[in-house]
Amino acid sequence: MTTYPEPRGARTRQSYYWQVRNQRSRTRPVRGVHACETWHILHGHPGGAYSDFGHDPTPPEHHTPTLLTRRTYGQDDDQYRGGCLACDWEGDVPPGPGHAACNAAIADAHDHAFPGWRALPITPHRGEAWDLPRNQLLWAQIAAGYPRGWAEAGAPLVVWSRHRMEPHQPPHRRRPRYELRVPKPSRQASPAEQAELF
Repeated sequence: MTTYPEPRGARTRQSYYWQVRNQRSRTRPVRGVHACETWHILHGHPGGAYSDFGHDPTPPEHHTPTLLTRRTYGQDDDQYRGGCLACDWEGDVPPGPGHAACNAAIADAHDHAFPGWRALPITPHRGEAWDLPRNQLLWAQIAAGYPRGWAEAGAPLVVWSRHRMEPHQPPHRRRPRYELRVPKPSRQASPAEQAELF
């Protein structure tokens, strides 16, 4: 049996995954490798919909972050890496367990698509997922702090984490962009407050 290396690029990998899974590909993965062991877009992330006949041949006009995953049998956790729907860029596989590796891969994809996203304004918004898109005034205030064109290109909403290792949230119907969680800085006591302790 002839085997072929996996293609590169999130969109191409996703098409290949569904073709292999549905046995509609002339190419076959390495013998004994299951479809879930091939890199593919994690369900629920941009480009992760059912696509056994391939994606739209026209990629997005701007870099669009997504998350690639694959099952690794014999290991405790799946592997993750960032990907882009507009080009063939793929990030490295971050070390670490589940949520930590997943968050690192998503952040890596945003570093590719929106370099400097960590300097975006952080919102304490913790309402339901559909509140912010409906609140145009609040969104206009937040988006005013974004570089020109980023809000329209889907730059992430950066919000404070509620707890350690809270997972980043992918876009969905009610939330048109990733919500990336960042830890709150620890509160440092001011010199006056420290003096009161003594």
